[in-house]
Amino acid sequence: MPSTLNPLIAGLAGALADRDYAAFRQRMAELGARARECEPDDLTAALGELAPMLGRSHGMFAKVAVLAAACVEWGGSPLPLRDALPDRAAWAMELYSLFPAAWAQAADGQPLPDRADPPPMARIVDTLVADAARRGNPETYAIPLALTWFDIEDWVEPMVTVMARRDFRAAMAHRDRIREAAAALAPGLDSARWLHGLSVVLDDEPLVVLDHASGRGFRLTMSGIGDNFQLHTLLADRLIAPGLLDGDPPEPAWVAAATDGPVRLQEASPIVRRFRLFDGHGHDVSPDGRPAGIEPLDGTRVLVLHPPLAPYGWTSGRAYQRMPPSLTLDHPLDPAEAATWRSRIAPPLQASLNGKASGPSSDQDSSRGCSGA
Repeated sequence: MPSTLNPLIAGLAGALADRDYAAFRQRMAELGARARECEPDDLTAALGELAPMLGRSHGMFAKVAVLAAACVEWGGSPLPLRDALPDRAAWAMELYSLFPAAWAQAADGQPLPDRADPPPMARIVDTLVADAARRGNPETYAIPLALTWFDIEDWVEPMVTVMARRDFRAAMAHRDRIREAAAALAPGLDSARWLHGLSVVLDDEPLVVLDHASGRGFRLTMSGIGDNFQLHTLLADRLIAPGLLDGDPPEPAWVAAATDGPVRLQEASPIVRRFRLFDGHGHDVSPDGRPAGIEPLDGTRVLVLHPPLAPYGWTSGRAYQRMPPSLTLDHPLDPAEAATWRSRIAPPLQASLNGKASGPSSDQDSSRGCSGA
């Protein structure tokens, strides 16, 4: 059944086909105003109607992807985008990575165009199209290559929005392409760094946790945890708060910041970690790493808890504001199973065990947090 927005979406598709910028802007404004008032099911239907347009959108027309992400934020399911958006976003990132070399080849020594203050777009397109013609390459490749240098955020940021959803991560196509392309751009493009982090998020991932002091062990399952800062807080809540392990439980505000409450805490009262983490191979698990970086031991990720050396805190509870985390305590290990696991793990490397904690202090973690997710 067509969405109530279908006539406007048809008009938007017509403006895209005609490359009519004025009509496109008008339809986008109308759609944005109307979509905010729609029910979730209607927005989901509209997303199914927008999805086929993504593969034909470049430059200013890439705002279709931004509108689609907004419809998800307003309540629509992202699943109609599970094929088209990752495919188009991966292509955009791949083109973006090729643009500097293509420009150097085509522009006779001119510096890279300034993305913050772009020159006339026609000149950029004409330069690459002319070079493509000289080399016998198709214009249909040169035009998106030129435009992607400027529209890249319109593809990456919508992917950050939808990949914060567990149902989308489970259903999406091209996840490996997204991971590889985002990793290549991450050093120079912040939004790609956030996207790469989402591309390695673990869902329904088994985790064995062993406490060095007590010898106790636990089996847990984790999903949607953005980094090890967040994992620290959730582990303390699942194991110390109910009295399964000794120690001071985390403050309620810390747990809220790591789950669904305000992300930031005051610098005067940061989250303070309750233990240091080591993997089953004896390596330190850095707080600013990610759960995916915990090296499995015989196919299972294992954490060994050691007491903290000194107070160590941070003020941002979670990296991805809109990604709901889950850390479920499945069951404590019986003593025999815990002992078996302890016999398999390597002792912590002495340098890590005795060294100073690394990573940002409570007033140095401004890089953590992403309002787009």
